[in-house]
Amino acid sequence: MKTFGEIFEDAINHWKDKKGVGTALILPPLNDKVMVLGILQRVCNKSPTAKIIICVNSFDERIAIIEFLTNQKGEDENNNEFKKLIKDGFIKVFTNDFISKSSYIGSPLLCIIYHPTTIDRGIKALLDFSKFKLVIMNKLLTNNNDSALLYKLCPILDDFKQNEINAIRISSPIEDIRLGVNIPEDSEEGKLLKYYNEYVSTSMSIFGSFDIMNQARIGNKDFNISSAQICSQIAKENGWNEHLDMSMEFNVQIDELYNPGKLKDRASDTYEIIRKRSNLLSDYNGKLDVIYNIVHDNPNKKILIINKRADFASKVTDYINNLSETVICGNYHDKVSPIPAVDINGNPLYYKSGNRKGERKMMADKAQRTFNEAAFNRGDIRVLSTSNSPDKTLCVNIDIVIITSPQCEEIKSYIYRLDNLRFNDNIIHLYNIYCKNSTEEKLLDSQMLSSNHKVLNDEEKVIIEQDNSDFIVVD
Repeated sequence: MKTFGEIFEDAINHWKDKKGVGTALILPPLNDKVMVLGILQRVCNKSPTAKIIICVNSFDERIAIIEFLTNQKGEDENNNEFKKLIKDGFIKVFTNDFISKSSYIGSPLLCIIYHPTTIDRGIKALLDFSKFKLVIMNKLLTNNNDSALLYKLCPILDDFKQNEINAIRISSPIEDIRLGVNIPEDSEEGKLLKYYNEYVSTSMSIFGSFDIMNQARIGNKDFNISSAQICSQIAKENGWNEHLDMSMEFNVQIDELYNPGKLKDRASDTYEIIRKRSNLLSDYNGKLDVIYNIVHDNPNKKILIINKRADFASKVTDYINNLSETVICGNYHDKVSPIPAVDINGNPLYYKSGNRKGERKMMADKAQRTFNEAAFNRGDIRVLSTSNSPDKTLCVNIDIVIITSPQCEEIKSYIYRLDNLRFNDNIIHLYNIYCKNSTEEKLLDSQMLSSNHKVLNDEEKVIIEQDNSDFIVVD
């Protein structure tokens, strides 16, 4: 795997080979300011009095860029050189707003467009009048026309390859806060869970393993043995026969447990019970308050909530929005009912022609996903609630991931699969929510964690050194 330095060095050389023109999409944990620094060093060393303009989104970004260029640890000579170039006006850092309102910005040798959200008149003019141009993006543009224009003016540099980025992303430190939820024994869910656990436990005692239980349900195709034959064999091995004296209580019990017909039914019923138990745990309503509290306690953070099932994802969305002053959470899955369509300003949309002229447009699941993703990226909402298998096309920058059940995939799987899922911090902030004293807790405990994955106790908030030497088998 390449080092950070090697990736940037290759990208800078590629930009140079492309005659100093190109766009780089650079994702955390890579620090894209390193690219700015590297390009400036190359240009300024060759042309010390070159006119350079850096265009940023905000005054805060302006400060951050200048601070980075002039405060490199152990690089006093370079720091002083950049301070002088900035003071003397050879390097100018402007906001996009300033560029757009300026009637004349000159013709710099190099312009750097840092984190553009659109390609407006000012940015286009700057790119047109500059000999060398570098655009650094930390997310894709939402407007396709802007994207087409940008890539025409500054073709994409492919040095930051996804597999290399994924390798870097997966090596980022993970801070995993695990929050356990109790299911009261006397609650309806607690009573159901007790019944499910006892039923599954009894089934495992009868069949011995899930493999044998499955054969009792569907047979053994490898050896061409039917399920009826499997059940008969299990019955005989456990003392059942068709001539049992049913006047004896013990034989009644044997028949109840090992009658071949009942064995097949029990095998099928057990799989259904396991499914119901899984759904009860993953969709437990007691998790809703925990989820909301995380969202409420992180008011300025972008949050992705991953749920095992889409039905619970919708429930999470409704719960958060009902307790919030405004709508802050949107669904991102395919189990939603059509809703009236609105534009980005919340205005209703109607058919303007055809047989349905004047009728209100409706948004189905795909349109809702697209709408909510765009709203999330604009900042109109700050939470997305999705199922265990979100669209691979999901393209968002997030601060926090909440996984509401250990029955979902592990965080590394989402990082690998969702290429456009980006983290705003070098540390991946993760919350794992689970039902205590259940198969969910066993699943969580059985996860094999890398050295960069640290678990925080939900009660004491201290680092837990996890021993993964023992494997726990759960259904």
